[in-house]
Amino acid sequence: MADDPEKDGAEGEGRSESTLSRRAVLKTGIGVAGVLVGCGDDGGSDPDGGTMPGADMSGTDGGPMPGTDGGPPEMDGGPDEPDMRPLPDGGMDDVRSLPATGAFMLGVASGDATEDSVVLWTRYDGSGSVTLVVWELLADGADGARVLDMAVTPDDAGFVHETIAVSAGQRYGYAFVEDGTARSTIGRFRAAIASDAMEPLVFGAVSCTSNGRSFDTLLRAGEREDLDAFLLLGDTTYNDGSETIEEFRGKWEENFATEGYIAARAATSMLATWDDHEIDNNWDPENTAVGIVDAGRQAFFEHLPLERLAVDPGRVWRQRRWGRTLEVFVLDCRSEREPSTRNDADATYVSAEQLDWLKTGLSSSTAVFKVILNSVGITDFPFLLDLGSADRWEGYAAQREDILSFIDDAGISGVFWIAGDFHFASLGRVGASGELGENQWEVLVGPGGQTQNPLHTTLTGSRWPHADGTNNYTELRFDPTTAEIRVRFIDGSGDVIADETISP
Repeated sequence: MADDPEKDGAEGEGRSESTLSRRAVLKTGIGVAGVLVGCGDDGGSDPDGGTMPGADMSGTDGGPMPGTDGGPPEMDGGPDEPDMRPLPDGGMDDVRSLPATGAFMLGVASGDATEDSVVLWTRYDGSGSVTLVVWELLADGADGARVLDMAVTPDDAGFVHETIAVSAGQRYGYAFVEDGTARSTIGRFRAAIASDAMEPLVFGAVSCTSNGRSFDTLLRAGEREDLDAFLLLGDTTYNDGSETIEEFRGKWEENFATEGYIAARAATSMLATWDDHEIDNNWDPENTAVGIVDAGRQAFFEHLPLERLAVDPGRVWRQRRWGRTLEVFVLDCRSEREPSTRNDADATYVSAEQLDWLKTGLSSSTAVFKVILNSVGITDFPFLLDLGSADRWEGYAAQREDILSFIDDAGISGVFWIAGDFHFASLGRVGASGELGENQWEVLVGPGGQTQNPLHTTLTGSRWPHADGTNNYTELRFDPTTAEIRVRFIDGSGDVIADETISP
């Protein structure tokens, strides 16, 4: 199994606590405060351009996910064997040659990949029958054997989330076919490498993609075929003011129908957390109506290719392992925080349960790199950025000190924090010399499409190898043999803004 039950609590107990469908068996049998400080929506115009045009369904790249009612996914009551639908018999060229249809206007996506399963996603707006087709990709990128033709049934809102079985480390292509005569965008993904494998990996990452802006950064990411996975650090869509599920869905559609998101989400599998704008600007559960949070959470899971955990279908935090190279810990730093406790000895930025899970996972991990997705940075930032500290770890000092001192005192190596939110990119040490976290590193990725925050200019000196406000996506190359991470920030033209290598 890709996830260790000793590490991941109920989620790590594998299929018995997840949502693997009985249909998901391959035919082959393979088993200054405000805008300056955080990710506020300034409502301004995009300096890089306007709204992207509608989805180009003729491309070969795309991605999103889960259940539609906030509850556990409906278990498949059909036969154990896939329900096969007739398709062209001439191999994958015939699937590729099918005309694209606008009925899959948000493209396709894959996510939550483990060494033996992945979630495949689309939204279907038509009235025909839909078949999921999956095939292997060869080492040279050519199409290999078709491994799955499976009938799928969209839910009442058109969403499809299918968890299928895969082989560790294998790359795949896939598409959804309508009535055997037309297809979606074609996607690709890689299964996580085997639990005992160790090899270099390449991830992409982004945050802060404000509705109506240009996502050339994501177009560039979507052109790549070497990304093993892509990380969404939050503020993937700006839903401020939404209250009903229909309003939330409309905001997600605005972003995911753009060429940039269709390309990036089809190019590789996704791992995702949320920040504030998936619900509302700077929201917290103490001061936000439960109905709004529930609708926003439902839309989050509807649009992303994430596993719904049977133990807690609404839980965002989870762990995914990629062999002995890295282990990813996806945090939820929004829905469990209690601002009324900020200055207390038991300050709650994340729940005690989530924090204990993180500590257990970090201390027991045998991976070279322990990668923590952490929507708002944990770094001790300079004075001007402290104006917004109430909205991040620094504003919950006791709990921040707890986790950083735990890592330092236990001598846990390879800890690498990833965040977004600030509307600038940076790479630096979590703590100054002699302070907590001085040997831990954090990268702020993105913004993928936002107005830059000028306070990046306050991050100076040797502690900060890079800080810049240019819209970007971030490339992360993990080399387990050297224990180094190469971090490259890439702009919407494909140019490398900065290229740094660290040893966390």
